[in-house]
Order: sequence, then structure tokens, then C-alpha cells
Amino acid sequence: MTGKQCFKVCFWGVRGSYPTPGPNTLRHGGNTSCIEVQVATHTLIFDAGSGIIRLGNDLMQRAVGQALHLALFITHGHGDHLVGFPFFVPLYEAQADIACFGPLLAGMSIEQVVTRIMSPPYFPVDIHDLPSQRTFHTITGREQIVWRDGNSQPRLETRQAKVEDSAVRVFAQITESHPLDGAALYRIEYAGHSVVYATDVEWGEQCDPQFLAFAEGADVLIHDAQYTNGDYQQSKHGFGHSTIEMATEVARAAHVGQLILFHHEPTYDDQQLDRMEAEARARFSHTRSAREGMEINVLTSVSI
Repeated sequence: MTGKQCFKVCFWGVRGSYPTPGPNTLRHGGNTSCIEVQVATHTLIFDAGSGIIRLGNDLMQRAVGQALHLALFITHGHGDHLVGFPFFVPLYEAQADIACFGPLLAGMSIEQVVTRIMSPPYFPVDIHDLPSQRTFHTITGREQIVWRDGNSQPRLETRQAKVEDSAVRVFAQITESHPLDGAALYRIEYAGHSVVYATDVEWGEQCDPQFLAFAEGADVLIHDAQYTNGDYQQSKHGFGHSTIEMATEVARAAHVGQLILFHHEPTYDDQQLDRMEAEARARFSHTRSAREGMEINVLTSVSI
């Protein structure tokens, strides 16, 4: 679907907690977490918030009747990251092959987590009756997911396994910084470039050194920045989300190229997010606030 020398991030949902459609969120967008990464010839999707609904429609238009090979990476089981999954159109298409990855959550495999939300009595259509081809992989953070030349199917390999420069690979880090069940953070690498997707994290007085190593030198860091420091200190401490101060500190310490503020607080309007973006840029100049429809060409570091 895309050219071989391709590494592009597309934002389909950037909001946290719950969708917020309306005139006050038009510029940044009101859909919940979903990003698409087009890398080499592969389509990788991170989280299935309400943003995945429009992405699914777009993917079907691009496919024009051809087979779809997709990889969906779930960070955790909260509703804002899964609400769009039952309405993801490729699930209902026989030509779609979807590999789903995610961590063990509350003792459940990622297949059990996803199946529960798409079966009666929670949803009228049972996922087992759908014509798409689906595979589920519960990950631990000790493996790497690899696409090698000419192969549309991902392989789970040990982290120590060597891969060629043309291969695409994804690493996960499982964190307990999000309350109760934790979340998976992801790093995508291709052709000497990398993107880190780190939503739903909360750091204490200092960031976890293991995460700093995980994010080190990434071209693009997509990082939770849900709260202003004032809101965080007043009532949001311990909710499992970061402030712009936390996000920019991580960006500096991990020497990343760009920081993208993500998982916007649903009660913040566009003007509030603009102010947060400006404040974050004063701390880390290469910062942008995530907006629906925004694209980043990782190979050239150009955002549109």
C-alpha cells in the first residue's frame, strides 16, 4: 500500500478519556487514541479508540478490493483505547488479515480482552462470526515483532535476534505507571529511524530510567501530556497521566528529535491546548501538539 522507503505517522485520534466532538475541539480533534504508522510496505495501528473508525473506512478505500494486512497494537484495556474496535470496518471484510498485539491485562490475554468487548451482551455482533482473518499475540516485552523483506506477516522473535536494515521491528515495554493493570509502550524502528508511542504514563519526581533507555534517540516521541501542572497538582495526581513538564523532561533526557503532546484532556478546548503547546515549546523547542489529520514523515522529520 505504500512505497518501500516510507515511514509516516498519521494521527486519527488524539484525545484521552472519552470522545469530545464539538466546535471547541475542531482544530485538535475530539476522537480518542489511534495512530497509524505506514512503514515500508506495512500498516501498523496503535490503539483502537474512536479514531480507528474513520481510519478503517480510509483503509478500505485505499485497498480497492486488494488484500489488507494490518497489525494492531493495543496499549491497555481502558475504554478510550478500545471503543472504536467494534466499528473497525476491516474486521467485517474477508480480504482483511489483522494481527493484534497487546500485554497481559488483569490476568487476561489480549484476545480475551478484545473478545469480551465484541460479544453479547456488550455488542450485538460476535467477533467469532466475522469474515476477517485474525490472530492474537499476548506480548511480555521480552520479544520483538519483525517484518522482513517480502513478508507481509510479522514474526515474534527474541530481542537478541539480528535483523537486516530493511526490516521493520516493534519493541514493547510494559509499565506499571498507569494505575492498576499497567500499559504497553511501543517503539517502532526502520531504516535507522524510530518512533516511540508512550501514552497513558505518569512519572514521579523523575522518569523511569528504563523508559529513558527505551526512548533514547527516537526521531519522534509521542507522549502523554494530558494535564496542566496546576490541574495535576490539584486533583489529578495518581490518575496515570503526565503533564507537559513530565513530557518535555523526558524528551530532553532521552535526546529525541521531536516531541508530540498526546492524549489531550477532554475538558480542554483548542485554545487551552494551544497554550500548553506554547509552554511546552519554551521547555523543548521541537514540540507539537497532536492534531487529528496531522502527518509526520519520519525519514525527513517533516510534519504537515
